[in-house]
Amino acid sequence: MNHDIDYYNPYPSFQPGQAEAINQMLSALDDGRKVVELNAPTASGKSLDLYVLGLVLSKELDMDKTIYSTPLVSLVDQLGYTKEFSNMPILKGKRNYLCNLVPSIMADDCPFKNFGDALVYCKQERDDEECKPCKDCLYQKDRARFKASKFGATTFARYLVDPACHSNCRALLIDESAGLEKTLVDWSTLKLPATIDKHHLRSSVVAYNQELMEQIKALEKKLAGNCMKNSGDLQNASELQKNLNRLNRESAKCHKIIHHIDSEHKYFLDSEMRFRLLEGKSEFSEMIEHLDFVVLASGTPTTGIYCDDFQQINIQHPIPIASRLIHYIPIGSMAYKERQATAPKMAAMIEKLHAKSHKKTMVHCGAYNIARMLYDNMTREGRKIAILQDQKDREASKTRFLSCSEGIFLSVAYSEGLDLKGEEYPLNIIAKVPFENIGDEFIKARNANDNYKRYNLFAAVEVMQAAGRCTRTVSDFSDTYILDESWKQFFGRSRKLFPSWFTAALKSHNSVLEDFA
Repeated sequence: MNHDIDYYNPYPSFQPGQAEAINQMLSALDDGRKVVELNAPTASGKSLDLYVLGLVLSKELDMDKTIYSTPLVSLVDQLGYTKEFSNMPILKGKRNYLCNLVPSIMADDCPFKNFGDALVYCKQERDDEECKPCKDCLYQKDRARFKASKFGATTFARYLVDPACHSNCRALLIDESAGLEKTLVDWSTLKLPATIDKHHLRSSVVAYNQELMEQIKALEKKLAGNCMKNSGDLQNASELQKNLNRLNRESAKCHKIIHHIDSEHKYFLDSEMRFRLLEGKSEFSEMIEHLDFVVLASGTPTTGIYCDDFQQINIQHPIPIASRLIHYIPIGSMAYKERQATAPKMAAMIEKLHAKSHKKTMVHCGAYNIARMLYDNMTREGRKIAILQDQKDREASKTRFLSCSEGIFLSVAYSEGLDLKGEEYPLNIIAKVPFENIGDEFIKARNANDNYKRYNLFAAVEVMQAAGRCTRTVSDFSDTYILDESWKQFFGRSRKLFPSWFTAALKSHNSVLEDFA
C-alpha cells in the first residue's frame, strides 16, 4: 500500500534514508510483522520517522491508538518544545505537573477521587466564578487532549502504569529504546521486608500483600473522612494520598512478583531482599501481547536480548566519519586496583586535550568517585574550569556546564539525554569504559545466567552513546577520546557488538600519541 508520507512531514524534505525507513516499517506491518527494530544512528532523524509513521498509522490506517513513547523524560520534554511536533498531544507523568491550588502538591498526590470532585471543591471554596484553578489543571488538560487523539506521546513509565495509555493502544513506537529491558526489569523490582521467608517466597509475598491491602483500606477510609476546608487540609490530604500511592505501587509489584514466581521466570533475591528479574523477556512479551505493531528505535539497539522475532531496518550514519572520529589513547587502566595510579596521568591528558580548543570538554567518568579522583589530580588551573558532577543536584551541574564559556565537565551517567551540538563542544572523552559493577551480587547472578551477554552489550551501548554526545547534526563535528586501557581487551572480545558506523570511526592510537609527544 502506498502512503503519501511527504504530506505528514512538517519539514520541507526528508534527510537521506528517512523516507525509505518509514516505507520499510509500513511494509513490515503490511507483511504481518509485529516487532520492528529501527537502527538509526545519531542525526539520522529517527524521532521524525516515528512521528510521521504515527500520523500514517492513525490517520490512514485508522489505528485505534498509536503512542510515541521513550524511557527518556528529557526527550518527551524536547518533543514538547519542538513546534514541528506540536500536533502530537503529550502526556507526561503526574509528578511533572504542579497543583494550581497548592503549588507544593504534584498531580500524582491530588487527593480528589476524580476531576469532578476537584471542580466541586473549587466551586465551593471560591467566590469568584471565573477563578477555578482545578478547571485550569495542566495535567487534566494534557490528559484530555491525549485521550481525544488517536496519536499521542507519553513517557514509557507512564505508558506502563496508566491503563488510559496502554489499554487501548494498538501501535507502540519507542524512541531511544536501548535501555528498554532495564526499565522493564525495574518495573518488577521491589525491596521486600526483612520478615519475608526466602524459602517460602510465594506464600510470604501473598501474606505481605494482604498486610498492604489492609493498610490501603485504612488510608482510603481516613482520606474519605478528611474534610478539606482550606489549603492546609488539602496539603494534609495530599500527604495521605502520597502514602496511598506508595502502598498501591508496592501492592501492584507484589502481584507481579507472584505472577513471575508462578510462571517460573528467572529472578534473583539479593541480600537486601530485593526481588529482581534476571531478564526482561517475559515482561516484554506480556507488554506487546495485545499490540498490533511495535517499533523500537535506537542508534544502539538491544532488541535481541528480549525478543526473538523481529525485523531490523537500518539507516546509514549521515555524519561523515571525519567529523566523528574516535581515538583510543591507553593512558592506563581504570579498573578498581589500578585507577589510583592511572588517575594523575589521565587528569593530565584531559587537560592537555582540552588545551587544544579551550572550549567545552565532556568527560564521561563512569562513577562519582572516579570524577572526584580526576578532579583532585588536576592542576590548580584545571580545577578552576572543571565542573565536578554534583550527585545531589545533577541538573545544577549540567546547567553550569551548558552556560559556561569554557569548562571540563567531569560527568556521571550522561551518556544519553544530553544534546551537545555546535562548535562549542569539540571534545568528548571517555575516561572509563562504563562496565557495570561486576562485584554487585545481582550482576554476578545475571552474568551466571546469560554468560556475560548483557554485561558486555550494556557496556558497548554506553560507549557508543557517550561517543555521540558532541556530534549531533550532519554539519556538526567533534573528536572522542577513549583513555581507559581496558578498552583494548573489551573491544577485542566484543567487536561484533559494534556496528560498522562505529568501527569505521575508530582510529589507531599511535598517530594520536605522536601529536602529544
